[in-house]
Amino acid sequence: MKLYHTTNFSKEILDQGFKDYTRGFLTNRLWTGVWFSNMPLDESDTIEGDTVLMIEIPEKKIKRYEWIEEDRRNREFLIPAKIANKYGPPKIVPEDELLTTDYDSIVNEG
Repeated sequence: MKLYHTTNFSKEILDQGFKDYTRGFLTNRLWTGVWFSNMPLDESDTIEGDTVLMIEIPEKKIKRYEWIEEDRRNREFLIPAKIANKYGPPKIVPEDELLTTDYDSIVNEG
């Protein structure tokens, strides 16, 4: 499964790998991992970042990390960095590819 991570720290991730971070993610509990989606997210999705990275991980390896929310058009995952890094290094998704991909078909697949 292709997974996307939007970030302002692409150079650091490409050099050192993904690093876990801990936040509440709009809940009253702290969660740790790296946020991924089955399609690129941007500021319209309340995600900050100037670069989109992509890795591929078999769906069976990440199913347990899926973050399920109703009424979302995409699938999201909070994956431990050590698992994400096994499938790296990530690739930078070129901006022209972001603009030409039919993400509606991706959403309808899953």
